[in-house]
Amino acid sequence: MSNITTVPAHIAARIAARQQAGTKSSIASAIVGGDGVSIPKISIRASRYRLNEDGVETTVGVTLDTIIVGANPRVSKVFYAKAFDAAAENVRPDCVSNDGLKPDAGIERPVHTACSDCPNNVLGSKILPSGAMSKLCADQRHIAVVAAADPSKVYSLTIPVTGMKALRAYFKELGNYGIAPEEAITELGFDDSASYPKITFKQKGFVPEKATARVDNLLLSDAVKVATRVIPPQAVASLAAPSVKVAIQAPAVDDAYEDEAPPPATPPVKAAKPVVTPVKASDELAAKIDSLFDE
Repeated sequence: MSNITTVPAHIAARIAARQQAGTKSSIASAIVGGDGVSIPKISIRASRYRLNEDGVETTVGVTLDTIIVGANPRVSKVFYAKAFDAAAENVRPDCVSNDGLKPDAGIERPVHTACSDCPNNVLGSKILPSGAMSKLCADQRHIAVVAAADPSKVYSLTIPVTGMKALRAYFKELGNYGIAPEEAITELGFDDSASYPKITFKQKGFVPEKATARVDNLLLSDAVKVATRVIPPQAVASLAAPSVKVAIQAPAVDDAYEDEAPPPATPPVKAAKPVVTPVKASDELAAKIDSLFDE
């Protein structure tokens, strides 16, 4: 490890210029930052919630309390030419469409010019080991969340097709009580009856009054638009909103790949419909969240 104690004036000037322009060294980015861009994201590898930022992964556990602050309004698509391999790391998808209409501009060899006519986007183009029909190009949803216990960063979370039904049911159940997703503390969990990481959603409490204005400000922020893949990070000159720290980058690997693992040989126990009880958060959690949003 280098022992940097004094930076010469001309190097300091170059550092300041890069920081002002929001650029990085292309050499360092090739090693540290991959393609030079990355978003703080939540991985669900091996049925554990893991916070990933700048190449550093922090394992949280089987549950994570969050506040949902954004969602891509369209169903996104992701295609991998090779079968899932649990031992493989940093596998990039062969084709991606964040708007579900056409391949993203960064895809070098798109399978088709439009998702609606793509042969990989047809039900039955993939047959699961159980015999059920699926699609080679998987559906997924991109949402943006902040950790309820540390709402200082906007994280991107990919909901694979296996969790999309539960997400929709959860939002509808909240709506039955007139609750907006950004008003609830949402506990992310995993379905124990599934042999692969299958996300579950549970309402655990409410966002405290002093935090609602700050959460509302996040809803239409550039940070959320980037996390939900509505806009690419390159389109935003500066993502840092007051009191919210956001890294400037797009993920190279999507968790949807690992969620394409074969389902159990026998049908899993049908999970009960998510039930939302408009309960008050525990005193301990509420007090912790309140203190985090104190000015």
